Amino acid sequence: MKRLVRLIISVPLWLTFFLACPAGEPVKVTIPPGASTAAIADSLEAHGIIHSRAVFIGLSRLLGFDRRLRHGRYELRPGTGAPAALRELSRPGVTAVRVTIPEGWRLLDIARLLEDKDICTGPGFLAACADPDLLAELGIPGKDAEGLLFPDTYEFETGTEPADVVLRLGRRFARVFAELKAELPGQPLDDRETVILASIVEKEAVVADEAPLIAGVFLNRLRRGLPLQSCATVQYVLPRHREVLTYADTRVESPYNTYRHEGLPPGPISNPGRRALAAALQPAETDYLFFVARGDGSHVFSKTWREHEKAKRRVNRGAR
Repeated sequence: MKRLVRLIISVPLWLTFFLACPAGEPVKVTIPPGASTAAIADSLEAHGIIHSRAVFIGLSRLLGFDRRLRHGRYELRPGTGAPAALRELSRPGVTAVRVTIPEGWRLLDIARLLEDKDICTGPGFLAACADPDLLAELGIPGKDAEGLLFPDTYEFETGTEPADVVLRLGRRFARVFAELKAELPGQPLDDRETVILASIVEKEAVVADEAPLIAGVFLNRLRRGLPLQSCATVQYVLPRHREVLTYADTRVESPYNTYRHEGLPPGPISNPGRRALAAALQPAETDYLFFVARGDGSHVFSKTWREHEKAKRRVNRGAR
C-alpha cells in the first residue's frame, strides 16, 4: 500500500488526470509556525485546495509528511489535491516578508498592511497596541501606541506574534527619537507634546522643506493661546477621509478637533517619521501664525488674519 501511494505522488501525469484538477488563480495560504496537520488540512479544505481533510491527514501520517510540513506562505491552485499539496508543503515556504510602513500612517492602516502581508492579524495587532503590559514595557503613557511606532522598512516572519511586531516598531521609535533629541537640543515641548505635534506636522507638511515652518506656526499658536485649527486633527475623527472639510466638519465635537479646542489634541493622530519629529523638536523661528494649502502640496504662510484671508482668496481664484 505504501509503495502504491508513493507511486501516485511521484507521477505528475496520474495526479493531473485522476487525483486532482487544479483550476483558477493560485490562492495564497499561510501556514503559521507550529500548525498541526489537522489545522493545515482545515485551511486547505476551506480554500478549496484539497477536497478531503481526512485523505490529507491520512496520507500525511502514512508517508511521514506530518513530520516534514513547513510553515510560511504558499500559493496553491484550487483542486490541487492532497498528494500534490503535501509535496508542496514539505518544501520551504516564504517565511520572511519585507514590509514598508509609510510616514503618517495610523495604527488602523498598519494593521491592514500587516494582515495583508500575513505577518499577523489586524485585530491581534490592534489589541497588542492597547495592551497595558506591553505599553508599560515600551514606556508609552497613553491608551495605545498611536504615534509611537516608527515608520520604516522591516522584515518579519509570517505568523509573527503581534506583540513582537509592536515591540520592534516601538523600540525602533524610541531609538530614533532619542538620537534626534541628542542632535537637536532646545526642545520647546515635553516628549509627549513633541510627538503629538510631530504627528500633526506629518499630516500637514507635504513639501519636506515646509515641515519646520509648519511646526513653527503651530508652536506660535500654542504660545498665544490660539486654536491650532488643523484640518488633519479633524480628519482623524471623521468616519471617512474628505478632500476638503466642510464647516460642519470643523464643528464636530471631539477633543481632537483643534478648531473647537485650544492646545494640542490628547494624543498623536499619526505615526510620524524622522522629518516630522525633527521639525517638532526644532521648529523654525518665525512670525507666521497662518498657512493655507495651494493645492500642489505647498502652502502660503501669513503673519496676520488679514494677510491670511487675502492668501485664501488668491488660492481660491487660482483653483477656479
